[in-house]
Amino acid sequence: MNFEKFVAKRLHSEKNMEHSISAPILKMAIAAVSLSITVMIIALSVGKGLQQKIGNKVRGFTSDIQIRPLDLNQSIESIPIILDSIYLRSLNQIPSIEKLNPEITKNSLIKTDTEFDGVLVKGFDHNYDWTFFEKHIVQGFCPIYSKSEKSQEILVSKKISRKLNLELNQEVLFYFQGKNKSKAIIRKFKICGIYETGIELFDDHYTIVDIKQLQKINRWEKNQFSSLEIGVYAGSDKDKTLDLVEIISPYEIQVISSKERYSQIFDWIQLFDINILLIISIMVMVASINMISSLLIVILERAKMIGLLRSLGARQVSIKKIFLYHSFYLLKKGLFIGNMLGLTLIGIQHLFAPLRLDPSHYYVRKVPVLLSLENWLLINLVSVLICMVILLIPAQIIKRIEPIEALRYE
Repeated sequence: MNFEKFVAKRLHSEKNMEHSISAPILKMAIAAVSLSITVMIIALSVGKGLQQKIGNKVRGFTSDIQIRPLDLNQSIESIPIILDSIYLRSLNQIPSIEKLNPEITKNSLIKTDTEFDGVLVKGFDHNYDWTFFEKHIVQGFCPIYSKSEKSQEILVSKKISRKLNLELNQEVLFYFQGKNKSKAIIRKFKICGIYETGIELFDDHYTIVDIKQLQKINRWEKNQFSSLEIGVYAGSDKDKTLDLVEIISPYEIQVISSKERYSQIFDWIQLFDINILLIISIMVMVASINMISSLLIVILERAKMIGLLRSLGARQVSIKKIFLYHSFYLLKKGLFIGNMLGLTLIGIQHLFAPLRLDPSHYYVRKVPVLLSLENWLLINLVSVLICMVILLIPAQIIKRIEPIEALRYE
């Protein structure tokens, strides 16, 4: 152990801390650092958790990438896209693509004995992966569609079921507009499940049916759909995958990502990064100010020791190191307490979710938390670096202390 660390450890010892006039100030500095780190960990984990949870919900309902006809008509019911085997084979050769889901979306009117409402009916085929909806089913079960036979089972949202007083296993009439616009096409479906995503954009409008029902209503062939939804493997570069899909797609096909299609949601959750950065900046500032105050108090309290060391030939740089080491020990203690408290709190939230949110505003009921090892290390590293660099400024006061005057100081 070198000289500077030895002296700093003696200053930081419990005995010296207890009998030090500056002890309350030092404890306040440790508490400020602890609180700052705790707040930073919570802010970052909640912000990133919300971004991931909401983003996954949007992508789970709509997929990462959507292929649809390039049509100037922006209505829901546009011309169909024809998916040939060569094009599908080309898409499947892209390594980052996990799944391909053809779908049809059509406007409809639900009518009961007392209520009616306009909805969007979305059709999936027998190969559809129901993992997303299985996580958000609140009653019943996800429908099972056959490759050959048309199913009457339908999935409705909790909001639609409440609005129209619909119940599980109830048969409901749907009115579709046929090719002859003067005559409606009526279909009867049986409610097999009720889902709730928490995102009003989906829950207010969408019901899920067998895609073969909509193909028959539209008089479309088996290879004709409204769009093709593409799921990308987690961790893959979605932008790069989007570019690859665009390259192999014909000119009459539009390729769009979920971020583009639902830009209002993704732009909103991106704003969380600004809030996180602002909170972290404020907390680092609070910790730095308290560390500066504690360092100045310790320097003034130990002015006589500084004078003695200088009279014995100690260099100013060496004395500065002593007090910077002392401050680092305080900072380290604050970081340890803050990390333990912050990690404990987000652990409790992750396991038991005592904190809740209004899903109509935040799209989730439970406050999600997500803290990667990289982000956790970055918070601690940035906090230490900024605090220690800033502490170099008040440490300059040491060179103004004259040995003779300091030795007289009581």
